[in-house]
Amino acid sequence: MTEVSTDDVKKSTYFANRNVNEELYSDYRLPRYLSPYFSENDKQLNILDIGCGLGQLLSNLKKKGFKNLNGVDINEESISACKKNGLEVEKINDIREFALQSGKKFDRVVMSHVLEHIDKESIIDTLIHIKKYLLTENGVFLLMVPNAQSYTGSYWRYEDFTHTVMFTAGSCIYVLKAAGFTNIEFIDPDGTKHMNPIKKIVIKSLIGYHKFKESFWNKVLQTSFHKTSPRIYTFELKVAAR
Repeated sequence: MTEVSTDDVKKSTYFANRNVNEELYSDYRLPRYLSPYFSENDKQLNILDIGCGLGQLLSNLKKKGFKNLNGVDINEESISACKKNGLEVEKINDIREFALQSGKKFDRVVMSHVLEHIDKESIIDTLIHIKKYLLTENGVFLLMVPNAQSYTGSYWRYEDFTHTVMFTAGSCIYVLKAAGFTNIEFIDPDGTKHMNPIKKIVIKSLIGYHKFKESFWNKVLQTSFHKTSPRIYTFELKVAAR
């Protein structure tokens, strides 16, 4: 009997098994928190989407008039869907291999909900290759991963069977620093960027109260968080790294 690996699932039946298709992203729009990194005045940015999926990000950027769009993915279905929509994409086996062979650097490298699928022992090395071989000197690496510290953290760890690891803000900082990134900024850490001013004040106040309760019970129960790590509770961590 032939053994089927997790990597095989990622490359073949992933979308069917996850009940995901192109229709799910039919109304996809660039998240507001990413807008500042894709200025309407700079449509010539060289952009790479690592793990481009069904092409929702690239398609939206194309509609906005961005010219130099590239995507890579390990999944054949992803590549077919993207090419059908006229996107410049390439099937790869490993990001590091692609980085070494690319010969091209990018102003923006996006990696949205991909890093948590990579084997833990390969994560830092993968990030090293991205910084060294794929990112321009003044380029920005935009990383999004599920947040282990969120209310639904354990759910997102196990909801997708192909996840290998989860990140907190602290471990996210650790792997990026280990890969050579020196400027690491969490984008919209409270998840309030899209809210009106009144709602934003209310949510920030509630988050402050939640942190106070956590600190109180940590003292009572004689436990703690790593003090130097940001306490972020949104379901995903969003990072701009240079």
